[in-house]
Amino acid sequence: MEIHLRFAMHRDKPLIHEEKRQIDGLVIPAHILAYQPPSTSVFVTSLPNKTYVIDPMTFIFQNPKNLHLNADGQLRPSVERLCEQYHPGLAASVMSLGSNDWLKPDKYPNIEEFCTNVVRFELDKIEAGSSESRATKYLKRYDMSKLTPPRAVIPPYFRFESVTDEWYKFSLSCAEFTKTLAKGSIVGPVILSHRAALSDEGIRRIVKDYSSFGHVFLWIDDYAEASTTADVIRKVRCLIKCLTQAGTRVETLYGGYLMIMAALDGLEAVSHGILYTEHKSIRLTPGSGGAPERYYIPAFHAFRSLSQTDLIIHRFPQLMCDCAVCSKILAGNPDNFILFGDNPELLRRHFLAVRRREANRIGSSSASEEV
Repeated sequence: MEIHLRFAMHRDKPLIHEEKRQIDGLVIPAHILAYQPPSTSVFVTSLPNKTYVIDPMTFIFQNPKNLHLNADGQLRPSVERLCEQYHPGLAASVMSLGSNDWLKPDKYPNIEEFCTNVVRFELDKIEAGSSESRATKYLKRYDMSKLTPPRAVIPPYFRFESVTDEWYKFSLSCAEFTKTLAKGSIVGPVILSHRAALSDEGIRRIVKDYSSFGHVFLWIDDYAEASTTADVIRKVRCLIKCLTQAGTRVETLYGGYLMIMAALDGLEAVSHGILYTEHKSIRLTPGSGGAPERYYIPAFHAFRSLSQTDLIIHRFPQLMCDCAVCSKILAGNPDNFILFGDNPELLRRHFLAVRRREANRIGSSSASEEV
């Protein structure tokens, strides 16, 4: 099972470099790359042994206009930059909407032009950003290596609630046209599904339509481990199994321990950030803030606040983590947990270490052992 880190905070770059052994690759959100191309591009190319993909983030245009605006009623700068990259008229189309309206499929630019611009952005922006004069200070900071292209091109994608709705058809059309553009590159569509779409018939249709790509990214909208149901888990596992049996490589754009267990069904990789986005709803606004400081308790496979964790390990010291970070900081004494609050970076190092261990373990485990 591979772990691909979803990049979000430039403050995390030194930490990621130091802990790069814990991850297999990167997912770069397009709005971050569009807004900060030199620093983001140089960071990506400074990790030459880590593969990457660029998430085009086109789903955001399904959200109401008010989620794209800042306090002054203008487009958020990162969204505006993304619009500029994808089509010269896209920003104006968004701004012409009513406050609670969103772009419908028939309001998008010409699909050929739209997909062409998205593919060009994914294939060219890292190289262009690394060569800009503003990148000089970043080039000095990292040892640069030869640029490698993204390991897959992701077509424009949107959330669907049924395999018969307009968004499913629009996403599939974008994926099929992108396949004609990205010659020599793997095309990996995102299947962004509401759980309601995962009926037996829906799963059969998805597998039929997407197995020809050979590589897909799965995103079940707001697939929260702590609140999902056994029925939804079974449906998600069924979709992964069926895609895998059809010869398709499956990764998830967001996922935690529950998705890591899906390695037993054929899932090859999980993506998430540091302390955040183990699940995600499309209604969350990109760039709306970082994750709170919290501690990942390995025995729970879940996060708890610092105050909750402090209470838990004092009452049940056997739940203290034994990763390299915690062995050094806690040294078997729950009272030392206060040191994590004094140095939040330790929370990130601990999480990356434990997540790597979980991913490695699943390769030699079984469903019954994990249960």
